[in-house]
Order: sequence, then structure tokens, then C-alpha cells
Amino acid sequence: MSADEPGADELDAAIIALEAIAERVAGSRHRFDDSSDRQLALVLLWVNVGSQLKQYCRKRSIPGGTEPFAGPIRMRDKLVYGSLPDLRASIVWDTCIRDGPDLQVLLRDLRATL
Repeated sequence: MSADEPGADELDAAIIALEAIAERVAGSRHRFDDSSDRQLALVLLWVNVGSQLKQYCRKRSIPGGTEPFAGPIRMRDKLVYGSLPDLRASIVWDTCIRDGPDLQVLLRDLRATL
């Protein structure tokens, strides 16, 4: 496991962001729904995950749209370029719950191969 491998730092950063997401969703959904700060924190963390994976793909010459990276990168693009008033907190929460854990395991396994 070498940080000198192209994309290693980006995978590490994405994994750290996914760990932070997991910590924040371990609290109740009610606390999330009642706090715009918590909602924006999860948005920022998903933007970070998508940005890190986008950079990882560039460094590893992985074509755009390649799974499993396409979903998080699309999410990042929607969050970055979308309208804040159009942002639905339920989509952010559901993404954290449904996609976060599996992506975290996948990235850890991928990182172990570098």
C-alpha cells in the first residue's frame, strides 16, 4: 500500500470522507432533518467523495462513466452545479444510507490492492 501509486491519496481521502458520512448518519434521521448544518455537512462530504474519485479516475486513466465511480461522480456534479433550493435532503440521506457503506468497503478493498 503505497501513497506513491497514482490515485492512492485520492482513495484515502474518499475513504476518510465516507467514514465521516457513516459517523454522521449513525445519529437519528430526525436530527438530520432538523439541522440544515448537518444536511450541508453531508452534501460537502459527498462532494468530496465524488471529487476524489473523479481525480482518481483521471490519474488512473479510467474512462468517465465507469462503475463503480460513475454514481458518486454524478452525485458530486449534481450537488456542485445544482441549485441549492432544489436540493432534497431526503436524497442525500438515502444516498448516505444505501450507497455509502458499500462504496466504503469497495474503496478499502481497492486501496488494499495499490
